[in-house]
Amino acid sequence: MMKNRVTWSIFALCLFAFQQAKAGELVAIDLRPAEEKDGTGLASIAGKCNKGVFRIADVASDPVKVEALRLELAQQMGLAADDKTLTVLNWSIYYNRSAEGGGGPKLSNIGLQGYSIPGKKKEKQQGSKCSREESAGGWYAAGDVSTSAPPLVSEFSGTFAGKPYNVRIVHSPHRVIAGKFEGDPKDTAELLAAVRETAEALATAIVQ
Repeated sequence: MMKNRVTWSIFALCLFAFQQAKAGELVAIDLRPAEEKDGTGLASIAGKCNKGVFRIADVASDPVKVEALRLELAQQMGLAADDKTLTVLNWSIYYNRSAEGGGGPKLSNIGLQGYSIPGKKKEKQQGSKCSREESAGGWYAAGDVSTSAPPLVSEFSGTFAGKPYNVRIVHSPHRVIAGKFEGDPKDTAELLAAVRETAEALATAIVQ
């Protein structure tokens, strides 16, 4: 009985998506779990290796995330996206502030005859503190970022025209943002930039 309900739910979602899209347009079907869709602003990620990592809610962008991705992908692929279906199985965009801990550069201490004197400045850590395997989401390496601002990490899993794709991008903000993702225009602009880069990476994977 439960299996039948799940089947009918998926069918209803597909039917709704096809009804909403115009003839010939790219169709997007969102099959993500509820925790990847719900909420407002930022949701913290549990676990010691995920301190300072937050999932950004869908409603933080306008249009909402999946629709924004559909529009970007359709624009980038042109006629190649017509009459195709994009199925989103898992997709979260994380705001990773884990490297902010410590409040900036620190001075190293050099011992001299039992006394500790200030040494040269150490660079602020870049990248996640734990391994990718230990992180629940939003992991990035120091080489993934191009600015000192906390990055947005997009992790996508889904299908296009029935073929599976997995895409991950790390977006480095080029401006100071509030980082609350509750309507600030700069927050929204950076989030949509991360969506656009996700679409670019997905389009590249599709045509390869």
